[in-house]
Amino acid sequence: MEISDFSIDMYEDVHRLWEITGLTLTASDTEEQVARLLEYNSELFIVGKAEGNIIAVVMGAFDGRRGYVHHLAVDPEFQKKGYGKEIMVELHKRFLIKGVVKVHLFVENDTEGVIEFYKKIGWYVRDDLKMMSYIPE
Repeated sequence: MEISDFSIDMYEDVHRLWEITGLTLTASDTEEQVARLLEYNSELFIVGKAEGNIIAVVMGAFDGRRGYVHHLAVDPEFQKKGYGKEIMVELHKRFLIKGVVKVHLFVENDTEGVIEFYKKIGWYVRDDLKMMSYIPE
């Protein structure tokens, strides 16, 4: 797999990948919102290609203190071949360059296989926090 930076002209292919992998997509996943993320964290938004096609993607974000992982997706035809781990290792390297010492991600409750994947690559589930959201009008 060849890993490179995401560019906005890849949006349709990435969005399609998110859809076929079953990610929950919301108003923050529009092309306009993704372009906004690129303004702040372009070097942390990466794709993996095989045979010229995008088969993996992950959006990283950095708030100045902590890193965040969003929307890791691997094409179902390429899953369980190490590509998810490979793109996460690359993202982690990029976080280290920025001086990130702690990284968070959010996993939906009904995705047990996703949780197991992250556990296998060194993540752990925290039960000392509750996620809260606010959506401004």
